[in-house]
Amino acid sequence: MQVKFDDFLLWLLSLFGGLALCGARLGWLLFGVAPVPPADPVALDLWRRKRRWLVISEISALPAFATISVMIGKIRAWPVEGVVLFSMVLGALGFAFFLDALQTIVRRRMGLNGAAVKDETP
Repeated sequence: MQVKFDDFLLWLLSLFGGLALCGARLGWLLFGVAPVPPADPVALDLWRRKRRWLVISEISALPAFATISVMIGKIRAWPVEGVVLFSMVLGALGFAFFLDALQTIVRRRMGLNGAAVKDETP
């Protein structure tokens, strides 16, 4: 399978479009809630770990968003703007929705769906 240069450029544009919205969403999530690190060393470690995995989970899905956008755009014969906007919408929604749904499914399987879950955020 040979990849056309136009398809690669479209994928790259979609990747940067999704990154723009994902970056805005990450900025809102990371700096909107508890921007000051806690004084307790254990809580500080949990705070850093939570922020690190939030960033990793958001950014790790961007290549998949760009690929999905280009594939759907090619199948539907969308213009470049449509493909990039679709990728931006996927980036704005983020991978966190998938992780939240996965957490719900795991809790139901383990029988924790009605139990109170302790939140360890400061």
